[in-house]
Amino acid sequence: MQPNSAAASRALVIQLARLGDLIQTLPVLDAVRHHRPGTAVDLLCAAPLADFVRAAFPVDRVLPWDGRQCRDWADTWCRDPSGTVQRLQRYIESLSPQGYDEAYNLNQHERAILAAHLLGRCVTGAGATGPLSTELGVWGDYLRQVACRRGNNRIHLADAFCGLCGVRPRGGTPSLRRGAETLPRDLQSIGRDEGDWAAIVIGAGDADRCVPPQAWTAWVETFLSIHERGKVVLVGAGGEREAAHAVQSSLASMHLARVWDATGRTSLPQLAEILSRCAWTIGADTGPLHIGTAVASCVIGFYFARARVHETGPYGTGHWVFQHQGGFPPSQWPIRASIELMLHGTASADAEWELWMSDLDEWGAFYVKASGDSDRDRFQRRKVWETLSPSLAGCNEHI
Repeated sequence: MQPNSAAASRALVIQLARLGDLIQTLPVLDAVRHHRPGTAVDLLCAAPLADFVRAAFPVDRVLPWDGRQCRDWADTWCRDPSGTVQRLQRYIESLSPQGYDEAYNLNQHERAILAAHLLGRCVTGAGATGPLSTELGVWGDYLRQVACRRGNNRIHLADAFCGLCGVRPRGGTPSLRRGAETLPRDLQSIGRDEGDWAAIVIGAGDADRCVPPQAWTAWVETFLSIHERGKVVLVGAGGEREAAHAVQSSLASMHLARVWDATGRTSLPQLAEILSRCAWTIGADTGPLHIGTAVASCVIGFYFARARVHETGPYGTGHWVFQHQGGFPPSQWPIRASIELMLHGTASADAEWELWMSDLDEWGAFYVKASGDSDRDRFQRRKVWETLSPSLAGCNEHI
């Protein structure tokens, strides 16, 4: 897609997935805004995340999508199809009476495709060929193949989102806006008092991506034992409070004074504020980990189960991922290695975990082996862009 001097004034990006995918939509928003200067760029997202997006995302307007209401309408369709259509139409009109000249849809499921066609006069991305079409398009088909086959893919999900929308990643690290968030009284000293602060993301959206509490206990004990300036913040949703309590109850009493528990006690904007105050954010592949990259915290990810560094690694430069190489679950965790990395910038080799470091170039985000071994598949990225988006790949500069 090439810039158009007669570009429309209103564009909508649709991302109805969970927090992690929402954060990885930031490069798309940045590319669309650059691609269409002067255009108002809005975002349609899941209603529970709308307040966070309003506070932190670089968009003009946020449209909340009520998934529960839409599921209820789906249930009433067979009994009252005409009435359901009328109610859905009124709902769509309430979101944006004027509609959009272009809808960029990132989700390959029916509700997002329907919303794109009801709200946008032209649809780019999933569902571009029509609301009832099963055709995925070249980037949609590529994403499906990656999900099914894994293989040697080197295209980051955030950059594949850009390809899906017909724009090229700009090679930078988009950031979240930060306001003056007030933290609970006992958390206000985080990042303000002296010390080297590290945030531990206790849980993950998928159970098989959760690091067990005993591993986090060992991590905190080791970190505080060998680093006298170290301080730790436990972060997560309300569902992680029990795990955070298990970690703290197993710590030596001498270390408890250097541990802060914020699980289940903060809004997402407050969580972003906490992570921005921490030099490091450590956790599995989950939404809060990706928030860390967008607020300038240096991130270390423990990737295992189906999490793959090249697809959803922390986006930007100077982040690290320990990618598990063995069976599931891991038999050991890179506790000392990750702490060595934080304190000394290097880490010892581990047969079960491979260490990767993030970087950016004209094709978006990529990871290189910390060992310095050659990664032949890294150059696959340019070939993918040349095959799927030859007009974009042929550009000599970022669009």
